[in-house]
Amino acid sequence: MPIFKYTAIDPEGNKVKNTINAPDEGAAGRLLKGDNFIVQQLIEVKGAAAGKKNFTIGAGVRTKEIILFFRMFSSLINSNVTISEAMGILQMQAESRTMKNALTDIKSDIESGVPLSDAFARYPKIFSPLVTNMIRAGELGGILDVVLDRISDFLESRAALKGKMILSMIYPSVVFIVTMIVVGFLVGFVIPKFSTLLQGRRLPANTQLLLDMADFMQTNILEISIGIIILILLIIILMTTKGTRLHIDRLKIYVPVIGPVMRYGVIVQFAKTFASLLESGITLINALKAVGDTVPNLEAKRLIARMNEKVLAGETLSSALRDQRFFTPMVVAMIKIGEQTGLMDQSMTTVGELHEKILTDKISRMTAMIEPALIITLGGLVGYVAWGLIAGMLTMYSQ
Repeated sequence: MPIFKYTAIDPEGNKVKNTINAPDEGAAGRLLKGDNFIVQQLIEVKGAAAGKKNFTIGAGVRTKEIILFFRMFSSLINSNVTISEAMGILQMQAESRTMKNALTDIKSDIESGVPLSDAFARYPKIFSPLVTNMIRAGELGGILDVVLDRISDFLESRAALKGKMILSMIYPSVVFIVTMIVVGFLVGFVIPKFSTLLQGRRLPANTQLLLDMADFMQTNILEISIGIIILILLIIILMTTKGTRLHIDRLKIYVPVIGPVMRYGVIVQFAKTFASLLESGITLINALKAVGDTVPNLEAKRLIARMNEKVLAGETLSSALRDQRFFTPMVVAMIKIGEQTGLMDQSMTTVGELHEKILTDKISRMTAMIEPALIITLGGLVGYVAWGLIAGMLTMYSQ
């Protein structure tokens, strides 16, 4: 009997590598699924028949293309098109080569008897584990068409939230970069033009400071460039260290002005993802773990993992949330209502909608506070440089 080497996620969420004996690849996939494994890679290593292919993790695909894929997939399934036929149609409609090749392999897997969720699980960079779990729940519950609609709505909502968060940071970043460019241009190119005129004269303190800065930049341009490169590399290295990232992520959600935006962004993502998983039939424990894996902020991820441990120990989710200050009292209250009524998915949907409105208000307030501060800072720097030059010129004429 052929031997297959596999990489998979076990029921506890751990990544495992092992081998399994099965008549063919489809049977190997079904055996692993029966043990509640999520297969990421399946390779026949012994007794392989000619023409068998290896399953590898696919490359990333744009979010817009994935959303469009699920919209079209849902429409085809609702039109009573078989999954195999739908994959063939979607493969021809795919824009990127990566997506086209993945759908070709998935179609072949389905035709050989591999469940759709297992076929998707082999391409986690295209179809996230969260999406795969929702599809698996839809297959088990016989509501695949409904789940595909929910996946489309969920991905669109998450993309919109991400876009909103990015847009909130674009304006401050652009103003800061422009400020640095303007100051660098004045100090590095404009002020040196006046240094020959003002050389050897007794100048005001602000003019002398500008001339000294310009002279320092011109004399040590190589050292300054190397220092900036080293600083950028150091920041990149620190950002890849888990301990440093945890402190930075904690600072991001608790710092004034920007912190509330980051915090409410995580809460909205948590609530909407949690609601989508519960609506798809995934158990609360598995949904809570899956949500924790999708949250990018390490501090929030740590809090969700602690909540999961308390729930596994027998506490209710609302009591697990009681002694923390990250989630708002509204979140705790709505979760308690969901536990009492048995409508946790609806409660979390309400939480997501309410906090998204609050998030929009927080973004507007942050922008309203940051814009004047940046404009004043930019105007102050440029004004200081202009004042220094004018003061120097007036001193030259008076002397």
